[in-house]
Amino acid sequence: MFLLRLESRRQLLKESETECFRLNLLELSGTNEDEVAHPDTLNYLLECVSVNELEKVKVKMVKQLIKDKRLDTFRIGGNFRIAIDATQLFSFSEQHCEHCLKKEHSNGKITWSHQILEAKLVAENGLSLSICSEPIENENGVYHKQDCELKALYRLEKKLKRTFPRTSFCLLLDGLYACKGVLDLCRKNNWEYLIVLKKGRIPTLFDAAVQEKESIPSNTVEIIVNDTIIQKLSWVCYLKYGKNYVHVIFSEERKIEKGEEVIKNWVWISSFIPDKYNIEKLVNKGGRQRWKIENQGFKEQKRDDFGLEHLYGESPNAWKNYYQLLQIAHILDQLMRYGDFCKKLQEHSMKQQNKPILPFREYYQSTRNFVRRLAESFRTKLFSELAYILPGNIQIRFDSG
Repeated sequence: MFLLRLESRRQLLKESETECFRLNLLELSGTNEDEVAHPDTLNYLLECVSVNELEKVKVKMVKQLIKDKRLDTFRIGGNFRIAIDATQLFSFSEQHCEHCLKKEHSNGKITWSHQILEAKLVAENGLSLSICSEPIENENGVYHKQDCELKALYRLEKKLKRTFPRTSFCLLLDGLYACKGVLDLCRKNNWEYLIVLKKGRIPTLFDAAVQEKESIPSNTVEIIVNDTIIQKLSWVCYLKYGKNYVHVIFSEERKIEKGEEVIKNWVWISSFIPDKYNIEKLVNKGGRQRWKIENQGFKEQKRDDFGLEHLYGESPNAWKNYYQLLQIAHILDQLMRYGDFCKKLQEHSMKQQNKPILPFREYYQSTRNFVRRLAESFRTKLFSELAYILPGNIQIRFDSG
């Protein structure tokens, strides 16, 4: 349902009515069933299966990529970049269940919602792989203060450390997490970090960093990114905050848009010691990569027909399992789009034809075109012999294109 972007259980039922669909599904599953399970039966299963079991599948997939060193080129300072952020999944005008978050709006309206805190391994080529998820929800409807993003982070941290006990991480966080508790957490786990720093969040630290930056003009470099973008990068080191010594990075970007100059500024707290040799990498391949969880992560899953905001199952266990299945499908989708398997298929099928070998996006023009072809093939054609005549073990690498 998620791989084919069907967006609803009803549509899955229609797609699965053909004999080709059943035979292709049997080929993938290695079983011999007389009919395809009804989506309502699958929903009942997801109401009963532990959420942890499906999350283990997702984690195992990413661990295999790490073990096979497929992601090593995407490290920064030897650490995998982990962007952590929350997103809203569903919103209701009435309370959906006892775990809902309640929000009172300025106009007096009350809405109820379910949210989730997500940790994704991100990379500059566009990858945004889910590795850990933590629902933000009120426990049994009884609370003095509602659950929130920051509380969920401390729960997610325990899961992340338990699941990846020896993996080196660099956390990419927004300004909400710029606080002593999060810095202590990173120090305890030996995790690096790049955290957005806003003036109102830790005003004393921000003001001290600005004052020291102005007194050390030598800690500034100018980077010409291209004909329209110039970056002015500055840094200060060893500022004391609680028990932590932190470093602060400033980025001023001047960009020409529609003939006018636009200036954008960012500030980060960093555990890395910045200098003129690594400052550009820390900014462009570090702090700025946090947006991958927003754009290639949440936005893609909400707007590109994955249906992240669609309530596939009513019960708490069901919708959490659907969420995990969506993340698994999204990982597979990214491996198809960002891997070089598409090129390898072309090399094999077109070796007798004098045609150029193209990367995924040039070959299909858009991901939506690819998904349409995949759905149509699954429903109306038996899997091609090409899937079986390729060598049994081939290495699929991330496409440099």
